[in-house]
Amino acid sequence: METIDPQRDGSPSARPDPLVPVNAQAPGVFTLSDLLAVLDLDGDVPPVPARCLVSAHGGILGAQLLGQQIVLAERLAPGKTVHSLHTIFSRPGDCRQPLWVDVERLAHGGSIDALALSFRQGSLHICRADVMLRAAEADFLSVQASRVDLPGPEAGVPRPDRPMMPWEVRVLPRAEPHRLDQWQRIPDAGADPTVWRALLAHSCELLPLADLLAAAGIPPLPGERPQVAAAVLSQTVTFLDDLDVRDWHLFQVRTVHAGHGRAVGRIEVFGPDGVQRAAAEVVGLLRPARP
Repeated sequence: METIDPQRDGSPSARPDPLVPVNAQAPGVFTLSDLLAVLDLDGDVPPVPARCLVSAHGGILGAQLLGQQIVLAERLAPGKTVHSLHTIFSRPGDCRQPLWVDVERLAHGGSIDALALSFRQGSLHICRADVMLRAAEADFLSVQASRVDLPGPEAGVPRPDRPMMPWEVRVLPRAEPHRLDQWQRIPDAGADPTVWRALLAHSCELLPLADLLAAAGIPPLPGERPQVAAAVLSQTVTFLDDLDVRDWHLFQVRTVHAGHGRAVGRIEVFGPDGVQRAAAEVVGLLRPARP
């Protein structure tokens, strides 16, 4: 069994430091293979090492962290799947420095597991996720939300300009000022349902604040100084049913509120049959960029 060496930032003495960032040559741009590589967390002796994608802003991508939380939680609780997670982001961190995950088991056994996953760099806390996992159970009562009134992906406009979503994306014409209807599918996502859930959570983190800024006419422009400082402060993701991201899914994103330097967005994810598969809520920070 590996031991903890307190002289090495609490990392296991028999385990090497996390590897260098995956896409070190292209900050802010990565392939699906790059993303799948950082999601491949393993280890049952905390702290668990985690690799990072290199971001354009130098911090650790919140979308990446959400995906890693799902993968690690399901690997630590075999036979169970994530039902919901709630993550608070405390610091942006440094994407070029080692990242470690401390694990606390809050509940274990029966139909429910609960874990607290704390990501840190040395002694600096980056984020914490409270994750609830469930065992498979038969339906006792079934109520499902569905949408059959929206056009399919063939009616959307391809959006290949989203570097942090390296897969097929099609956006429908805007039906409301602060609503985004986006179809997406990831044909090369592999056959692991855990990874599918991780990729869905990754997508949810990227959409609300970016769409709010785009709808307000202040999207970030490549090569120009940002007009707005934006960051996700917390995110909740709930999985309602099984899903396969290799098929089309509709992400319906709404801005619920923006004011006092904060913004709240909600996301509903529908499968190709129109049945809702997941839901998410994002609380973000918005303020004018410093000159």
